Amino acid sequence: MEEARTYLASRFPSQYGGYFECTKKEGKAAFLNRFAVGGSIVRYRSIHPKTVEDIVALDVALPRNTIDWFESLPSDIAQKIDFTMYCGHFFCHVMYQEYLVKKGENCDTVKDAILSLLKARGAEYPAEHNVGHQYEAVDSLKNFYRKLDPTNSFNPGIGKTSLQLDWKDARHYTGEQGNSQPSSL
Repeated sequence: MEEARTYLASRFPSQYGGYFECTKKEGKAAFLNRFAVGGSIVRYRSIHPKTVEDIVALDVALPRNTIDWFESLPSDIAQKIDFTMYCGHFFCHVMYQEYLVKKGENCDTVKDAILSLLKARGAEYPAEHNVGHQYEAVDSLKNFYRKLDPTNSFNPGIGKTSLQLDWKDARHYTGEQGNSQPSSL
């Protein structure tokens, strides 16, 4: 605790922010903020259906040496976004970045463009949660899935891998019509 106090006192207050030390009760209340933040973006989307297409939600880990945590989106991407929300863990480079995409814009295109920027910055995604069906798994994880589930029966398509039994037709699922569909067991 003393090391954290010394570190924070050497940097704050400044033009970039400040800090205060919470009591246990305040700490528990502050922890609940993450749920309010997450819920607010969903609520905003639901009450603005005429201006918001959907949410692009990212779970990102920036490299440890990152100084500039917030991206500067190029105008061709920024103009497609109605509102952006960032939150993260204290003293951790895991960020939750949520973008309310403007009505009529393609959320997958916006997401792919933002992920390309993050990849160029050396970010890892997903950072804290698993790849699910939202992100493409890295090769080592795909190989782990194949070893763990040689028949591809438990969770086909995870990490945008094959949806087919026994990993046949290794085209990955992108959610678009015409791509491979799960085989029945």
